[in-house]
Amino acid sequence: MKSREIALFGLSLLAGLTGGFSLRKKQQSQPNESSPLFYAGTWRFVDPHNQRQHRLEISPNLDIRIDGRALEVTVQELNEHQLTFQDKFGYHLVIHANEQRPVSFFDEADDCTYTVHAIEPPTP
Repeated sequence: MKSREIALFGLSLLAGLTGGFSLRKKQQSQPNESSPLFYAGTWRFVDPHNQRQHRLEISPNLDIRIDGRALEVTVQELNEHQLTFQDKFGYHLVIHANEQRPVSFFDEADDCTYTVHAIEPPTP
């Protein structure tokens, strides 16, 4: 009887260990998906050439507007570090982020990187 209990315990232990390893392997192999909501918001940036302040808006469905003007873009890449758009002329617009929020905006057409700052919504 004891040998049967030991064998049953051994099989249970083996099944538990192999199940745990396969679960860990599945979790590691799944790619990190980034939410478009991480990039959504209203941001401001200053053009260093003329010191003009601009407004960058990214909607939850990843539509983009600069100074209220919609841009015709397609999403090329979305991950936890950057959001890349391509405009109708083939230029890339890249939003770079840290762990907390978007931090810069690269416009390939102007070959310029702008630091972005969140615009807080007005308090009622």
